[in-house]
Order: sequence, then structure tokens, then C-alpha cells
Amino acid sequence: IRLYNKMWNPGWDNIFKKYKWGKYPDLSIVRFLSKKLNLKNKKVLELGVGTGANLNFLIEKKLKVFGIDGSNVALKIAKKDLRKKKLIAHLVQGDINQLPYKNNFFDYVIDCECLYANSLQDTKKILSEINRVLKKGGFFFSKTFAKNSIGENLIKKKRNNFFLNSNRLKKGYGNFRITS
Repeated sequence: IRLYNKMWNPGWDNIFKKYKWGKYPDLSIVRFLSKKLNLKNKKVLELGVGTGANLNFLIEKKLKVFGIDGSNVALKIAKKDLRKKKLIAHLVQGDINQLPYKNNFFDYVIDCECLYANSLQDTKKILSEINRVLKKGGFFFSKTFAKNSIGENLIKKKRNNFFLNSNRLKKGYGNFRITS
């Protein structure tokens, strides 16, 4: 597993150290999985798991939970929370550009605002990796920022990438790609 390469922006470690995230699951993931009938023992991978906001919910749904993130800081927070609650998830620090899982391994892959932080070229590679690890008939859920959404005026375009054009967010945040 490659760490801190072109895919991972170490500025995120500073953000995870400073801001407390991870208390509640994302409502869009709750809605998506609530429509699925039999989740017990299905395998789910969350890309960019961060501090683990979605982990408790995924475990409650009786899924076998896996997560990957580039930030060791975020993963330490997530693992500490899981230990405190006596919950189990398989978390790794790694590069979503090269997922360290077997082909056709997951029933679900979840991206909750992770892909947007990658260039278009890298996102295409990541989508190929998602397709590789997702079982035939599996589900991929992606929540990302899109054109004409709130906050689009904070973005400046440079070639095919977008970057935050705001002093509200600190340096080190990295890519911010808007999806059409």
C-alpha cells in the first residue's frame, strides 16, 4: 500500500487533528442502505472513511465493514471510537488508487465525499478499482459535489481540476473537483 503519494494530501491530517468529525452517519447513506432488504453479512467498503462517521451505522446494519483512508490521524480516531464501543471494522491506511482487496470482494462500495478530492484522471483510475473489487450485481454509492450546488462560487477552475477559492478553509485541503 502506497502512502502519502500523489493521491493522498497530508493536509488532511491537520484538518482531522483540528476539527472533530465523525459523530453521526451521513443521511444519504442511511437512506440508501435502508432501501436494501438483506444486509446481514454483506461486505461493504467505505472509501475515505475519515474518523468513522458512518461506521457505527454500517455495523448496526450487520454488514461486514471495511474502510480505507490515507490519514493515519483520522483512522486512529475511528479505531479508538470503535474500541470504546466494542465494535469491529477492518480499517486500513492506504491509497484508494490501488485498493488492497481481492477482485469481486464487496457487495457495496461507498464514497461519501472522497472522490471529489481527486483529479479527474485519478478518479477514473479509482472507479476502475471500485469496479474491480465490487461483486457482479453489487452496488456503488457515491455522494459528491456537483455543478450548480451550494458553494460552487467558492471554487476556481484550473484545467480540469477545481480548487477552493476561499480563505475560509485552510491550506492543505488539496483538490476539489466538481462533477457535472
